[in-house]
Amino acid sequence: MSRSQNTFLIKLSAAVVMTPLLMEGNSGGPPAGRTGAPRSSGFESTCAAAGCHTGTGNPFNTGIEMNFGSGGANYRPGGPRVTFTMTLPTASVYGFQMSARVASDAANAQAGTFTPATGQGVLCADGGDRPASGCRAATPIEYLQHSDAALRSNAITIQWTPPATNVGDVTIYVAANSANGNGSTSGDRITVQNFTLKPAAGTSNAPAIRADRPVLQAFSGSTGISPGTWVEIYGANLATATREWSSNDFTGAKAPTSLEGVRVKVAGKDAFVRFISPTQVNVQVPDGIGAGNGIQVELANAAGSNTTTVSAAAVSPALLTTPTFNVGGRQYVAALFPDFRTFVGREGLIAGVPFRPAKAGDTIIIYAVGCGATNPASPAGEIVPAARNLASPITVRFGQTTATAQAFLAPQAIGLCQFNVTVPNVAAGDIAIDATVNGVATGQTLFTTIGN
Repeated sequence: MSRSQNTFLIKLSAAVVMTPLLMEGNSGGPPAGRTGAPRSSGFESTCAAAGCHTGTGNPFNTGIEMNFGSGGANYRPGGPRVTFTMTLPTASVYGFQMSARVASDAANAQAGTFTPATGQGVLCADGGDRPASGCRAATPIEYLQHSDAALRSNAITIQWTPPATNVGDVTIYVAANSANGNGSTSGDRITVQNFTLKPAAGTSNAPAIRADRPVLQAFSGSTGISPGTWVEIYGANLATATREWSSNDFTGAKAPTSLEGVRVKVAGKDAFVRFISPTQVNVQVPDGIGAGNGIQVELANAAGSNTTTVSAAAVSPALLTTPTFNVGGRQYVAALFPDFRTFVGREGLIAGVPFRPAKAGDTIIIYAVGCGATNPASPAGEIVPAARNLASPITVRFGQTTATAQAFLAPQAIGLCQFNVTVPNVAAGDIAIDATVNGVATGQTLFTTIGN
């Protein structure tokens, strides 16, 4: 994506995910995000700061004792579950919330997994209980916390499984409540503290691409790729910094092939690196990678390299959506009206985000990736100076009704397809929407909303 278009998508993500946090107490466990840990802007709240509990203040880094057992303040990557004990200041009843983060990317990167003991539960960063499959990739942070109305012992057993690979230092963030049990929010003591675990001696810092679904296409999460599409690579030790590309990383209209020493090759050709972090790297796939199974993807940094394989085809279309557009069990496409501000959907679909239904005859704009070649050609990794028509035919369907659509690579962007779609005459309400490029469907199950 171009620098300007990339900014647009960052703003899109921020607009749909930055909803106000709930600020209310909960004796059966606080809302997610009360450990005082870093987040993308500032730090998480705590129950004392939010007014859930008040009393002796909110002391930092004092009062909590952590006994990590015979291994001390170390972890062994890929090692077995570790049991340690947290001791809180003496009181009548107790509560806590804890998270484990990769220290080099504490705002975004989960480290290992918690196993709740009796009287405990695990929430994901989106506020829901952690499912058996784990927290979603979009909201990976876990919060271990009390789930009983009150814990009666100040010695709390914690069970934590270290990350599979060496992710560097791990920081354990804890907010604890030593409460008087008077049934109100007053007179309690909230203590916020953090502890550092270091990888055991002899473990490697080389990058490790994860084994299961290591490379996923942007927007859809599918495993197939194509030239010019955008993909996300997941693992550990992928980078030592977290950042997007900036204008200083470009050479004229050419995107960077390295950020902070992180490089990615697909079929031996340099990919274009947009985002790096210890656990995720986003790149645009270069041209000329071939097709079929066994296409090699190599990620390298100063500590070494690691490879995996993927399948590739000429096109691998995917329409723009985000996890926040999953409402009421339906995933909505992130379609825009031509004001580039208002999204297509029922009013109030997502709090704080402008929506309105589309009507027959309206033009709506849908972004996509993986659309293949253009005519004239537009090389991967370069800002598109003007709209370039796709070389392959497309179709956009609302249910079974085909819409009229124009399709091109968006100007002043990199690898971003734009579909200008005229809404056909279909029944009002939510309706399935899909697209094909050269007969290849996205495979996504998406909806949009039609008004009267």
